[in-house]
Amino acid sequence: RIEEYPGNYTKYLRLREERMERRLREYEAQQAHIAHTEEFIRRYKAGQRSREARGRQKLLNRLERVERPQDFPEMHFEFTPVVDSGQIVVSTQKLVAGYIDGKQRTELVRVADLELLRGDCVGLLGPNGSGKTTLLRTIIGELSPLSGQVHLGHNVRIGYYSQTHAGLNAERSIIDEIRQVSVLSEEGARTFLGRFLFSGDDVFKPIGTLSGGERSRVALAKLTLQGSNFLILDEPTNHLDLPSRQFLEEVLAEFEGTLLFVSHDRYFIDRLATKVWVIEDGVLIPYMGNYTEYRTRKQALVLDVPSSIKNDSKAEPAAVKSASTAVKSNARKNAKVKVRTLEDVEAEIEEAEERVKSVEEALAEAALNADAALLTQLTPDYEQSRTHVDELLTEWERLSLLSAHAKDETANEST
Repeated sequence: RIEEYPGNYTKYLRLREERMERRLREYEAQQAHIAHTEEFIRRYKAGQRSREARGRQKLLNRLERVERPQDFPEMHFEFTPVVDSGQIVVSTQKLVAGYIDGKQRTELVRVADLELLRGDCVGLLGPNGSGKTTLLRTIIGELSPLSGQVHLGHNVRIGYYSQTHAGLNAERSIIDEIRQVSVLSEEGARTFLGRFLFSGDDVFKPIGTLSGGERSRVALAKLTLQGSNFLILDEPTNHLDLPSRQFLEEVLAEFEGTLLFVSHDRYFIDRLATKVWVIEDGVLIPYMGNYTEYRTRKQALVLDVPSSIKNDSKAEPAAVKSASTAVKSNARKNAKVKVRTLEDVEAEIEEAEERVKSVEEALAEAALNADAALLTQLTPDYEQSRTHVDELLTEWERLSLLSAHAKDETANEST
């Protein structure tokens, strides 16, 4: 059945839990009543109170039964480091990450000398193509630095999750893939995979035939077997349904090691990050706090900035001056050309936020119905809608800056 929940995703989670608890109490209370009545009927059906017992049996037969509330199937696992790392997990010195294609050298990100300490949870942010994945692969040693150095600390054991599931062999079955990195028997591997929602003959499916969500669960299953104390996760929530995302958040929040992750999911970042590393114009800049705290201080960061906007932002000082001159010129000449105003953008923001709310409600309904296909279909739409809101907010902030600049210049001219 379809159920409606008011509010956003965070409120939905709270209300859903409250409804489940209430329904479970109702179910358990009715079961206790049924058991008590059946015991009365069994005891007195042939005695002096047999008439009363028959009456209770009729009432019991007509009783509308409360169904046991069924929650979504959830994964059950944890990340357990087999050994603690040293206090310094990673340190860099004049690091430049990028790639070399033939004779062409492409620098993507420069990293200031920094240290990642045991217990840190760092969210790595930046526009698409800014070098986030390249930096992760440089840290784990898959790619060599273009210059500078990366040093891993004492007893550091890395567990890497690739957003493309590059570590999975498409030719192997799920169970064979798991047994390649463990000493589990076939029966033990089947039991283990049950914790990742693989049951029955599903464990014999080839990796190459799996959906994105199924491959993600296999990759997470392999990761739990490694006993890593330093998890590096590249878009770990991609392809996962909402209950699996929520469970992964909970597991990572309890992880006792060090975490470095890339994600476009602001709720995921806010829940986990104690620091954020942001790639801005090819330079990695560290900030304390989660995404919301960073955004509050920085005021504007779009997680997926189109290249045209990025190029515009680099020329912003000149644009501010020229745009403010244009604003005054248009005002003086009373030009008929339609200029995009703050009010226009605010109206679009309102529409875009309504769209986000609509998709959130659809996601909640799909989650309630355990409709994995619809969840997979809606998730990219949700991320695109959030990104569109971010882009509009960035445009609003830019127009605010231009407007304030124009007013200041007008005031200076009048004095």
